[in-house]
Amino acid sequence: MELNQHKYDFKNILISVLIWEAAFWLVFFSLFYYMQEEVEAFQFENYELLYLLFIVPLLVLGYFSVIKWKNKKLDSLADARLLKYLTFPVSNIKSFVKFFLFRNGIVFLILALANPQYGQGKNKAVVEGIEIMIGLDISNSMRALDLDPKMDRLQIAKLSIERLLNSLHGDKVGIVIFAGDAFVQVPLTNDYSAAKMFLYSVRPEMMTNQGTDIGLAIDKCMKSFDMTNGVNKAIVIMSDGEDHEGNPEAVAKGAYENNVVVSTVGMGTNRETTIPNYEDGEIIGLKKDENGKTVLTKLNDAMLKSIAVAGGGAYVEAEGTYVNLEGLLESIREIEKTEMESALYTDYEDQYQWFLAIGLLLLAIEFFLSEKRSGIVHKIQEYHG
Repeated sequence: MELNQHKYDFKNILISVLIWEAAFWLVFFSLFYYMQEEVEAFQFENYELLYLLFIVPLLVLGYFSVIKWKNKKLDSLADARLLKYLTFPVSNIKSFVKFFLFRNGIVFLILALANPQYGQGKNKAVVEGIEIMIGLDISNSMRALDLDPKMDRLQIAKLSIERLLNSLHGDKVGIVIFAGDAFVQVPLTNDYSAAKMFLYSVRPEMMTNQGTDIGLAIDKCMKSFDMTNGVNKAIVIMSDGEDHEGNPEAVAKGAYENNVVVSTVGMGTNRETTIPNYEDGEIIGLKKDENGKTVLTKLNDAMLKSIAVAGGGAYVEAEGTYVNLEGLLESIREIEKTEMESALYTDYEDQYQWFLAIGLLLLAIEFFLSEKRSGIVHKIQEYHG
């Protein structure tokens, strides 16, 4: 009996912890499901931080590992008959309570980081804006390094689109990529983060039919619009303007006649330059035609300007890695915004402070609590032993 008072009762502690863990997770998931599904005014601001709760099972394993390690060290410290003279008696209940406090303190701190929020009421929000389709040229000529020796035309165009998205508020945006063909990479959405994510993956290899058909790109943008919803619309074409496929001015004029403004952004310089040839992401030479002659490219600003004029929009041009979008944004802002949707939203107030206070309190109590068995309890148990 005396020997057990100086070592941890691994079996009973294990049973106590497992019972607590089963009860905790059952209550936690039941309450979590109820709050998420049934309480509309409740949310976690940083929902992804709840995954930190997966460290709790690691804390449990760590706790049992420490107990086993301590018992092993006590066995190696002295003979069982001498152990009671060299160590203090330990309380299995206090050991469990200390772990209970520490473990739950960590849980409450994680919940505080996730920041539970509770709504204070609903308000009606009216979203006003326009619909904008961006046509991005991904033909091989967009690989040219004439704007910057370290960034090709396409990379600079993608950075410019990202800046454009950062400047918009309430508008829906979609992206069409084109070369000899055209297809919708991002349907109209007000989720700018998703649009940026898909934008990053765009590369010329996605288009097997090379060439540059701006008219087809404008037509694909037009087909992406719902022309019956009453929302004003605009198209922005980002290209080097080397169109050899059709009559894009006529297509732009047709779009403008249907109340869709077409603007253009010129990517490149007026100096002829070569096009790098890539293999597995590495430059292996220069692009050549079927006759083995090096292909040269330059910005066709006259074409892009005429498209913008026909489409009633603006033309801007890249200078190095920078594209001054002010003129383009100004022309977009001049388009009258229309009410696209009404929504009810909830004003939320942070509730993290309660969880933070409870977590810190539990950890403070755990810090000052000793595992040493109470003197009175120890004497009573010695007397009955």
